[in-house]
Amino acid sequence: MATEEMYDAAFRYRDSKLWTRILDRELFAFRFSDGEIGYCCAMGQSGERISLIVYVGEEGFQSYRELLFRDGDNAPLSLHDVDFSDTEQMLQQSFLECSFEAREALESWEVRQVRNYAKAHNFRLHGPCPWPKFAKYARYRAPWTIETPKDRRRICEALSAAVVLAGLLEGKSKRDLGLFPVDPETDTLPLLVCLPECYKVTRTDVPPVWEEPYPEPAGLERERVPELLALKKRGVYDCELLRLPGLLPTQTDAKAAPYFPVLLVCADLKTGYLKATNPVTDYDTHPEALRDAFVHALLESGECPRAVRLRDERTRALLEDLCLNARILFSVEANLPALDEARTQIWDLMFQDGDDIWDEDEEDDDAMDINEALSAAVEELTNMSDKELRNLPPAMVRQILEMANMGFIPQELQLRLRRLFKKI
Repeated sequence: MATEEMYDAAFRYRDSKLWTRILDRELFAFRFSDGEIGYCCAMGQSGERISLIVYVGEEGFQSYRELLFRDGDNAPLSLHDVDFSDTEQMLQQSFLECSFEAREALESWEVRQVRNYAKAHNFRLHGPCPWPKFAKYARYRAPWTIETPKDRRRICEALSAAVVLAGLLEGKSKRDLGLFPVDPETDTLPLLVCLPECYKVTRTDVPPVWEEPYPEPAGLERERVPELLALKKRGVYDCELLRLPGLLPTQTDAKAAPYFPVLLVCADLKTGYLKATNPVTDYDTHPEALRDAFVHALLESGECPRAVRLRDERTRALLEDLCLNARILFSVEANLPALDEARTQIWDLMFQDGDDIWDEDEEDDDAMDINEALSAAVEELTNMSDKELRNLPPAMVRQILEMANMGFIPQELQLRLRRLFKKI
C-alpha cells in the first residue's frame, strides 16, 4: 500500500509539470540513496496519461532498450501495432511507476487511500485524471503494487529528483542540461547529482547491453532416452517458446506478483497441425518442466520428428539436450512462416479483435473478457453430451483440441475429450 510520503512526492511531481518540458524519450538519470542508478522517463507531453517511470539499474534500462528499439530501429514501439514479439518485449519490462489516472483505473482500496489523503490535507481532486497510482513491473509478471520499503523509498526519490529537474529547467533550456532524445547510439545520459548546497547535472554512461541468460534444463532422465529412441521418426517440426499475456497469470504466492506462463509451440510442417505443451509457470527456475511436457507429448503420440527447426537460441537452450539424446536433427532459424501462422492462431483463440487489445481509448461494453469467454466455452463443452461433442464440425473439434493442448481446458474435460477423440 502507498505511504503518505509517496502521495506527498506524487502530488509535488504533478505540480512540477515536468512532462510539459521534456519528451518521454529524453531520459535523465540519478543515483538512489542505496547507490543504484535510476533512469527516469516523464510521460505525458504527447497527451497520454501523466506518469513517471523509473528503470532501476542495468536490467531496468535494458528492458527500456528492448521495448523502444527493435533491430536498431529508431522508431518507438507502437502499442497499436502489437505482434507476439512485441508482446513479449512488453512482458520483459522492469520499472517502478507513479501515474495519474481516472478513478476507474484504481482498485477500491486505492480510491479510499487517495480520498483519505486528500481529506487529511484539505484539497480536492480535480482534472481529468487526478488519482495517483503506484505500480511495479517485474519481468514476466503482471503489474503489482509497490510493497517493499526499498521500492517505496526508490519511487519517492525518483519523484523528488524529477521535481528538482523541473526546477533546474526554470532558468535553462533542456539542451543546456544535456537532455536529448535517446536513440540506439546514445552512450551517455544526464545525471542529476545532489551536492551539499545545490544540485547539478553531469553525465553518466549508458549501461552496457544486458543479455538475459536462457534457462537450461537439467539433464534428461536416463530411462526416457531408450523410450525416445524407440519412437517412429516422422516429419519436421518448427518450435518456439511463447509467453502469453492472454493466459491468466498464475499466482503461487499471495504477496508476489502473478507470473505469466510459458508454453512450447510446435508446427508439424507435413500435416500443418499445431501442437503445444500445457503452459508452465516455473520455466525460468525449472525449465525441465517444459522440456519434460514435450517429451511426454512425444511419448504419448508414439512418434517424434525426424528434425526440428528452432526459432531462436532460447528454444535451443531448452531442446538441444533432448535432440542430442533422441537423435533428432536440429537447426536454429529465425524465419519460420509456419510458426508465424501458429502465433496468429493462438492470438485468435485468445482475442477476437487483437488490433484493439492495447487501445485504452476504445471501450466496448459488450466485449467479454477473454477469461470469461474461455470459462463460458468450457462450461458449454462440459454440459454437452458425448453425442453432441462427436457431432461437432471437424474444424470446431480441431480448435477445441488446440485449446486443450494449450492448457485452456481443465484436466477433467481434457480426459473426456481424449476418450472421445483420442487426439490429445
